[in-house]
Amino acid sequence: MIRNRMLRVLRPCAAPAFGVALLGLGAPAAFADDDRDATPEEVERIEQSLEAKGYRYVRDIEVDDGRFEVDAVHPDGHPVDLELDMQTLEIVHEKRD
Repeated sequence: MIRNRMLRVLRPCAAPAFGVALLGLGAPAAFADDDRDATPEEVERIEQSLEAKGYRYVRDIEVDDGRFEVDAVHPDGHPVDLELDMQTLEIVHEKRD
């Protein structure tokens, strides 16, 4: 009898709780689809853009979280990790490696 009362009280909460759990599990999958290697056309555009700015040895070009991630050598000669805007190819973040 007590079990039946508990089920009647908890049942309306089950569907919304299940839906929230499914949304939470789907979020990482959405970002996982974004991680990929750059296409040959993207690689060519990025290499041309960065070499025009003086960067050398442009390599390991990937797409992650909506940006290009690139390893290269800064015009001053030190290795760097770069993040580029996917549309403009502007450097949005640079970290000395």
